Amino acid sequence: MTSQTTLIWAGATGAAVAAVAAAAIVLTHSFAPNPAPAFVAAPAANGPARSAPEATIAAAPPEAAAAAATKPAFDVVSVEPGGETVVAGRAAPNVRVALLDGARTLGEATADARGQFVIIPDPLAPGDHSLVLATGSAPAERSNPAPVSVAAPPPPAAAGPAPRSPPPAPPAGSPALAIRSVEADAQGRLAAIGAAAPNATVRLYVSGGFVGDAKAAGDGHWSLTIERGMLPGPYVIRADQIGSADAKVVARAEAPFSVPALAPTQTPPAAPAPASRSPADVVVDSVQTHHVERGHTLWGISQKFYGDGSRYAVIFSANAGQIRDPNLIYPGQTFLVPSRAPAP
Repeated sequence: MTSQTTLIWAGATGAAVAAVAAAAIVLTHSFAPNPAPAFVAAPAANGPARSAPEATIAAAPPEAAAAAATKPAFDVVSVEPGGETVVAGRAAPNVRVALLDGARTLGEATADARGQFVIIPDPLAPGDHSLVLATGSAPAERSNPAPVSVAAPPPPAAAGPAPRSPPPAPPAGSPALAIRSVEADAQGRLAAIGAAAPNATVRLYVSGGFVGDAKAAGDGHWSLTIERGMLPGPYVIRADQIGSADAKVVARAEAPFSVPALAPTQTPPAAPAPASRSPADVVVDSVQTHHVERGHTLWGISQKFYGDGSRYAVIFSANAGQIRDPNLIYPGQTFLVPSRAPAP
């Protein structure tokens, strides 16, 4: 059974779904945005404070609006089945933000100059949790709660009687998991062919980004075709064979390859015939890829592809296999970029 990941988009970006890595992602919660802050007129020298009229609200300077938007808010809460958690959000610039679960502090981070921050706490224990972001003890300094749950691990199987005979050996000639060939051209097309146990599920990745599941044919054959979108540069294709009983990886194969650059005077070759489509043959019409260079950030990559840097978590989630900390990406990494970011 495929594992499930809780991925919550909250705050200004609303509820969203992102497909990631080696597991199917299931949205289990969504949260209403925090209410917009109201402007209140400063108290008179010798009188109580009073609400500002509508004209005063409309005329409030940007500096006052920025000062009022201090309440922290969640953008992303990603919880893996094992309790591994990543939280991204926003608060006032340069403030210290704590991630709370009831009265317990799970982690802290300092918001950057744009108010963005990421917190990666220790894995959550099984059970229900109510996560809150706090920059102080006042209600206006705390986010709306984000309820999440971590399922308890299944109990160990009861020990049964010793088997009377050893389990049957796999059929003779069953192919081991392998990547037999990888071909990439300057048009950004990739074709890979491999072998696995007959009818096994083979989970496929390109440079750590999930691209699809193949169900090996009766003779163990599987293939992956990406029709276009691969930028010139080095990559690694990975195949994981998934156990049918426990959905765990039972075998893995990897192969490096490079996509060549098209020479300025080179005539593009004719487009190849469309690849066959079957459960054993995964065909992806197009992908977006990005090679990380010095000075790049997930925020900047999101701005480039989506026109909105705050959607960086879409790219982070799609490449979680090779990004531990969203604030730390390295030259030479290659990311798959989902073709569309969720609407705010």
